Amino acid sequence: MPKAWFDNILDDMRRVDEFAEEATYSDNPELNEMCRYVMGSGGKKFRPAVCILSYLACGGEDRETAAKVGTAFEIIHNASLIHDDINDNGEVRRGRRTLHREYSISKAVVVGDFLLAKGFSILAESSVDIVKVIVNAAVAMGESEFVQQRFEHKDKVTEDDYLEIIGGKTSKLIEACARAGAMLADSSEKSADKLGLFAAEIGVAFQIVDDVLDVTGNPHMTGKKVGLDLEEGKPTLPIIYAMEHETYGRDLASLFRKKGLSEEEKDRAIELIKSTDSLDRCLARAQSAADKALKYLSGIPESEYKESLKLLAQYTVSRDR
Repeated sequence: MPKAWFDNILDDMRRVDEFAEEATYSDNPELNEMCRYVMGSGGKKFRPAVCILSYLACGGEDRETAAKVGTAFEIIHNASLIHDDINDNGEVRRGRRTLHREYSISKAVVVGDFLLAKGFSILAESSVDIVKVIVNAAVAMGESEFVQQRFEHKDKVTEDDYLEIIGGKTSKLIEACARAGAMLADSSEKSADKLGLFAAEIGVAFQIVDDVLDVTGNPHMTGKKVGLDLEEGKPTLPIIYAMEHETYGRDLASLFRKKGLSEEEKDRAIELIKSTDSLDRCLARAQSAADKALKYLSGIPESEYKESLKLLAQYTVSRDR
């Protein structure tokens, strides 16, 4: 059995890197350079891993096809990050300047569109049903962006509002990866549903921990500066929970409502969050999602790949980057 969640798919993940470089190549030198800048930036490749492990856990044997489909998800995910960074006016992604900052907004938009087209072209070679799964996820991602914008810099936001946002922005694509992997393996609809629900829950855990790391993370590890969500007014769970605190909540809410926080104000907001029980509550909520995810694996046959999925669920909560 694997010691780490990725042990038994190392070769598959190398294939993902190779397929991604090949699939996103362009004869236009600058476009190709920009694609390399994005695709070679060292992302976690969490989504293709979920796709490949789900495929193998359902008895799939054509690992190359699974890696190609996983690659499509990675390409589409990176395209969405380009558009997110433009929308948020982000400056840093994975430890270096965002694409639109390094080049230009107009060129970055084109690269995002180019990568979306490349990702969907790979999926088109699989099946119509798999394409429908990713299209539904893409729709949810777009819709949730508008929900998030409605709550930016607003102190009247609930945990349910937050879960609606991350359900579309994060969980839905990860769920699509698992469903696609199961469908690719010709698994039963029941197994595809179970793996999809498993992935949706680890998506929740993954995003909550991401948001905790925005407060506590080491920039050299996470690749982004601390407090970025506060600067952008994004209503994350650490902020929501902290604003509920009877002692420090009002001061934090006042800072969160403000646009254009100074560094001193941002540091103060982070101190306020850390002074509450918010971060502990967040990690408990992430663990609850991971525990719920594991229950959905009960009907999946025992294998080393199912064990990897279990380890992956725990990794989402314990990670530091």
